[in-house]
Amino acid sequence: MEGTVRLRLSDLEIEILRKLVNGEAVSLSSQQRVRLELAGMIREGPNGVDVTLTGRNLAREKATQANATEAAPEVNVSRDRRGRRMPFQRKSIF
Repeated sequence: MEGTVRLRLSDLEIEILRKLVNGEAVSLSSQQRVRLELAGMIREGPNGVDVTLTGRNLAREKATQANATEAAPEVNVSRDRRGRRMPFQRKSIF
């Protein structure tokens, strides 16, 4: 069985990939560098950071396409006459 696991990258990481593809200067923390390298988006070599083909494809995607699947569900909040939130309206977790 061949399954592909798609790692969810944050908006910051996708923006970093876009800047790297465009040749702009980017400061990468070691944690972001390792995360992007383990995800297969970049490759670090003696000449610096190289963006892989999958990283280039992800950087070229539009931000709206990447975030369209992760839309937050709307929460109905009860409010009083003035539009303020009513107290003690949280649902119990139990």
